[in-house]
Order: sequence, then C-alpha cells, then structure tokens
Amino acid sequence: MTNKLILTAVVATAVFAVTTVITPAISAAAERTVQLAGWGAKSGPLRSFGVNSEAVLKAAIQTVNDAGGVKMGDGVMAKIELSYFDSACNAEQGIAIARKVATASEALIGMGPTCSGVAAAMFGVFQKKVGDANDTGLQFPILTDTAVRNGLAKISQWTFRNTPNEPDMYDKLFEWLRATNPDAKTMFGGTETDQGHSMGTYAKVIVQAAKRHGFTWVKGGIPELGTEIAVGWEELLEHSSNWMMADTNFSVQARAFKKSGADLLIVSSHPFTTCGMLKEMARQKIKPKLLVGLTSSSSSETLKGCSKQVEGMIIPTSFAPINPEAKKVAALAAKFGGSADLHSAAAWENIFIIKAVIEAQGIIGKPETLEADRQKMRDGLEALETTSGLLGNVKRVQDEGEALKPFVFVQAQNGVWEVVHDPR
Repeated sequence: MTNKLILTAVVATAVFAVTTVITPAISAAAERTVQLAGWGAKSGPLRSFGVNSEAVLKAAIQTVNDAGGVKMGDGVMAKIELSYFDSACNAEQGIAIARKVATASEALIGMGPTCSGVAAAMFGVFQKKVGDANDTGLQFPILTDTAVRNGLAKISQWTFRNTPNEPDMYDKLFEWLRATNPDAKTMFGGTETDQGHSMGTYAKVIVQAAKRHGFTWVKGGIPELGTEIAVGWEELLEHSSNWMMADTNFSVQARAFKKSGADLLIVSSHPFTTCGMLKEMARQKIKPKLLVGLTSSSSSETLKGCSKQVEGMIIPTSFAPINPEAKKVAALAAKFGGSADLHSAAAWENIFIIKAVIEAQGIIGKPETLEADRQKMRDGLEALETTSGLLGNVKRVQDEGEALKPFVFVQAQNGVWEVVHDPR
C-alpha cells in the first residue's frame, strides 16, 4: 500500500468538513482543553453507524465535562473538546482524515473509522512498530469503536480497538444453538460481498463456527470448508447466495435460500440489505427453524426497517440495555440524536478509557507537550489489562491492541431485541 494518495478537490473538501465540535462554556484562553478527533460514516448506506457513534461520544463527553473534566498531569482540570469528521465508508477519505488529524491538529487521539475495510487501509499508513526510525508512518494513537473485523489492530502498534471478538461470540452462539436445537442439522446463507465486515465474518467466522458445532452445509457440504477461522472461505462464497450493499431486489437470492431447505439460515449483512433480504424471504414464505444475523444488525435500524420480518433472528452482541448504566447510555444516545448498539456503546466506553489513561499517565495537554502526550496515550493503552465496560469488565490483549468483551445473545421479539441467553 502506498502512503501517497491523491484526492480530488471535491473529496478533500468533503473529508475535512467537521460536522460537530463540542466546546466547553469557558473560553480556551481561560481553561485547558483536551482535543479529541473522531470520524465515521455519516454519509452513504452505513451513515447511521457514524451518527450513532457521534451521538454517544457527545453524550459521554458532556457527562465527563459536567463532572469537572479530566485531571491533567500538572493537576489542572481540563474539559474535552471533540471534532468529528465524515469518513463515509471510503478508504481514501479515512486515510486523508487520519493524516490531517495526526499532522495538522492538536488532537491527542483519534477514534474511528466505521468500516473495517477503511480501518484496514487506514491502519496501514501508521508506523508498524513503535520506535522504528526507518518507518515514517503516522505516529498517532487510535482507539476504534466500530470497525470489528477480526485482528485489525495488529496492523500497527499505534492502533487499538474496543470492539467485540466475533470468533468467540459466534463460537459460543452455535454451541448454544446446537444444545438447544438438536433437530436443526443443515445450514445455508449469504452475505454482502462488497462489504468487508459482512463477507469476512460470514465466510471466515460464522459458517466455520456453525460447522464446528455440528451444522452441515446443504447438499453434502463443501470439502474445502473447515472448522477453523478462514478455512475454505472462498469456496464457501461460491456456494452461497450473495448480494451487494446497493442491491434492492433479492428475489433470486431468496429463491436459493428457499431451495436449500436448510434448517439454519444465515443472513450476514448490515441493516439495509438485511431488511431487504428478510422482506423477500417473507414474501416467498421462507420460515427456517433458526435464523442468524450479523452482529452489526442487532440495532434499532434493523427493527425500524423490518420489525415484522426480522422476528426470530438471533445475533450475539456486546451491548444490551440490561443494567442501569447501559440503560442510561441508551437514553443519552437517543437524547443526542442516535442509538446505542454494540458499536456506538463502545464509543461511550472509549471516552472513559481515554480519561483514565490521561490521568494515569500524567498527560499535560499543552501544545508543546503534544508529541510526548500522544506517546504516553499510546503506551497507556498498550499497558491496559482490563477496562470497565457497560456489560462488565473488558479484558485487553496488550500486544495486539484488541479487546475481549462480554456479550449476550439477543433475538428480535415483538419489535425489540430481547436477551435470550447470557453466557457471561
């Protein structure tokens, strides 16, 4: 991947348009501030994810500021300010924002992006190994709340994620489904082939986990398909009934689902095409014994788009409003114009992680200490062994920059996501 990307003037203008700035009531001259930068998809088919993350970030920042702010290394209490950018689901925009924020802003840390494909490309322009004088990549800490494809944070030692571990989530899900549905034996499914998270999780994680726990692909199975992550995934895609994110007609794909006669059907896609596919399945009167979806579709957007058709779908998720704190975050997200789900709820946790690292590492927050402060933030994130999550303690894998988050299984029932099993 080249580190030099040429953007058109139109894209560049759109990239650097700040959509939200949260400023404290007291002027910057009179009060120290901590500058944070966030970016996510606020345009395009996945715009709701960026809207939700921004809303939750705003809610968390106001909560911190209202409680007095953050205690800096010299004892000064500082308020948090946020600049939020639209990276759409576009790799070039994501890279351009990262470069702009890292080199031309006073942001202590960045939070984003939404899409896993953007994260994979963007993380690639960061310095791979801290202290490598031969690597001129960006030296700027990132703490991602949404891009969930497995293993992304390992690309650079400057990149960290507070996202759920899907291989673990789906392994536990299919273990439970096998135990509770012994008569369900065969499976079939499909995915958005032009969306990295949907496709990768479907082909490399979900189906392998299902096979590992005794479900078999219809028509005798796929010889190349294994039970380990990513084994035979390309062959699997060729035998699936797939679609694109921009598709609006799913009749052919649904007919393949119906023809399969499988006990378990997998719809691995984001809310818009999940609803499109489920509506067509309902029209064709397809009623599987089990219906499993992608983590990202355990959202209010799916319920708004097809509450009747999604009825019965089961999805693992790292967020559900099942305790007072989680319920508070859900209410605040709505107040700020978004909704809380497994992606945006992580944005709430991220603000409090950042606050804790600032205070533990003695970060100063002055322009002349910016480079040192960013290094301290990176080092502090890497040192974390656990953090406090909305569903319980989150374990951190320090050398990979990843999180191991608690999760539950939810099912669409009567227009809401109900917890049907809690493996915690």
